[in-house]
Amino acid sequence: MEYDLRIRGGTVQTPTGPLVTDLLISDERIAGLVAPDAEATAREKIDASGLWVLPGLVDLHVHARVPGYDYKEDFRTASRAAAVGGVTTFVDMPNLEPPTTTVELLEQRRALAERDSHVDFGHFASSRNLEEIPKLAAAGAAGFKTFQVGGGYPHDPRLVMSDPAELYATFAAIAETGLPCVVHPFTQSLMDYLSEVRFAAGEPRDIRTFSYVYTRDIVWSSSVAVLLEIQRETGARLHLLHTHSSASLRLIRQAKADGAAVTAAIDPKYFHLRGEDLAEHGARGLPGGFIVEDADRMAAIYGALDDGTLDVIDSDHAPHTLDDLKRMEADPWTGPWGGPHLEHILSLLLTDVADGKLRLGRLVALLSENPARILGLYPRKGALLPGSDADLVIVDPDRAVVPQDEGMESKSAWTPYAGWQLRGAPILTMLRGTVISRDGEVLNEPGSGRHISGVAQRNVAATPGTAPGLALERV
Repeated sequence: MEYDLRIRGGTVQTPTGPLVTDLLISDERIAGLVAPDAEATAREKIDASGLWVLPGLVDLHVHARVPGYDYKEDFRTASRAAAVGGVTTFVDMPNLEPPTTTVELLEQRRALAERDSHVDFGHFASSRNLEEIPKLAAAGAAGFKTFQVGGGYPHDPRLVMSDPAELYATFAAIAETGLPCVVHPFTQSLMDYLSEVRFAAGEPRDIRTFSYVYTRDIVWSSSVAVLLEIQRETGARLHLLHTHSSASLRLIRQAKADGAAVTAAIDPKYFHLRGEDLAEHGARGLPGGFIVEDADRMAAIYGALDDGTLDVIDSDHAPHTLDDLKRMEADPWTGPWGGPHLEHILSLLLTDVADGKLRLGRLVALLSENPARILGLYPRKGALLPGSDADLVIVDPDRAVVPQDEGMESKSAWTPYAGWQLRGAPILTMLRGTVISRDGEVLNEPGSGRHISGVAQRNVAATPGTAPGLALERV
C-alpha cells in the first residue's frame, strides 16, 4: 500500500506519551504510527527530525467578530491567525450584532465561516432564548454560551443572565440537549458595589482600578458557587471560563471530587500579562499584574493546570483595534477590551514548558485532547491515533520567537506580547492531511475549513479519561 504522506523522525505526542515514530497519513486521516525503520512507501515525505509533532490545537474560545464587527476581525483573518498558530479547529462566540439567538442567525454565521475559514470551525449559540435552545442544538450548535458580566461590548448587557431561577431553567434546557453549557462566571452586582467602594475611597475611575476590582476573587467565586449548585441539580455539562480565582479553583476541585460534570478553562492573559504590561501598555496589558504579581494565585493556577482541576487552556482570542482600546482606557467599565491571542498562544505556552512550569503532555491535553472531548469529537480531533483526522502541528521547541505588531494575521494588527522573548514555535500546521501553514505563511484557500457540530453526551466524567494503550505496528 502506498500512503499519501509520511512524517519522519519526529517526536510524536500521543495520548500515552511521546514516541519517536513516523506518522502515516492517507485520505485525510492518520493511517498508522510506525517505527522509523519500518518499510512503508508514501507519495510525499516530511522530515520532522529533532522536532515535536503535536495534535492540532482545538480552541473553544474565539471571537471571530462577524456579523456586526468585521472591522475588528472576520472568519478569514481569525482562521489565518489560527493556522499560523497551530490551531486547526476553533469555536466562536455569540456576542455579535445581532447576537446568535436563533437558528436563522446561527446558519448565517455558518455560511460566513464556510466561505472564509481556513480551519475547521464550530459555533456556540446564545442561551438567552429558552425556547430556541433545542432548535439551535438540532441545527448544529457546538454548545451554548451564558454571559454573566455586563457593561458594554463585548460584554453585551442583552446577554447577561444572573438570576438563579433563570439560570436553573436555562441549565435544565441545555442538559436536555447533551451539549456543553459554557459560562463566563461573574457577580456583576458585586463588581459594581466594589467599584463604588473604591471610588468613594478616592480611587480614580481608571484602568488600574478596574483591573483590581475585576480580578477580585469574590467577584468570580461567588458566581461559581451558585453555578456549581445549579449544575448539581440540573445535570448540565458545565464548562467554566476564565478560571483564575483561587477560591473558584478550590470549589471546582471539590465538585470534581464529588463527581460533578464540570470542566474549567483559563486563558493566557490571566497568568502571563504582568503589572509592567498594564503600566506600559494600558489596555494591551489587561488584566495585568494584580493577578500575575500574586504569587499564591500563580501557584494555584499552575497547580490546577497540572493536577487536572483546570481542563482547558483556550485563547479567548478577542481582537479589538487600537482605537477601540483608547475608548476602553477612557472608561474600562463600558469600553471594549480583549486582545488577539491565536498567533502566539502556542509559543507562549511552549515557553512555559521550556521553563519547567508545564509538562508537555499536560499542555497537549489542555490545548487539544480535553477541548475535543468536551465537544464530543475525541479522538477524531485532539489526538494523533489511527483513524484521527490528520490535524497536527510540527513544533521546533528551540526556535526563538519575538512577537511584533507588524505582520500579524489578525485584522486588529497588534499583539499583547510584542517584544517578548519566547521559545518554541509552530513551523508547520496540517489540517486533514493538507499543509495549511508553513513558517508563518498561510498556504490553503479560504473556505477550506469544515463545520463541526457539538455531540450530545450524557453522564460525562468530570475529568477526561485516558486513551487506550498505543502500540507501534510495522507495515
